[in-house]
Amino acid sequence: MIGRTITERTAKEPSLKARRELAALNDALTLAERGLGRQTTAALMARLLRVAAMYPRAVDDTLMWQVTDLVTGDDVSDGVKLTLIRMGWASIVQAQYKVQGLRMVAAPKLRQAAAA
Repeated sequence: MIGRTITERTAKEPSLKARRELAALNDALTLAERGLGRQTTAALMARLLRVAAMYPRAVDDTLMWQVTDLVTGDDVSDGVKLTLIRMGWASIVQAQYKVQGLRMVAAPKLRQAAAA
């Protein structure tokens, strides 16, 4: 990060779209956990898979397939399914934290204005 401007990205950093998708999934999961969400667990799992595809180094594919099997099946309750999806989301966040630390999901111009 030394010697770079705020708007430059390295090859390991995800795009702004990927970070926004990850944040939006967090919002959807939070609403679902509070009973306010309108999305099914299958839809949330589909969003998790889409976000995981944006972060290929963060989550192992075999783990995602196992979670998908549990979420789409009838063996566990919706609460357990939400917990599994939240765990998948958290593993992506943790992997990204280890790579680049915490970053705001804001447009580059907003970050520059905040830095000024």
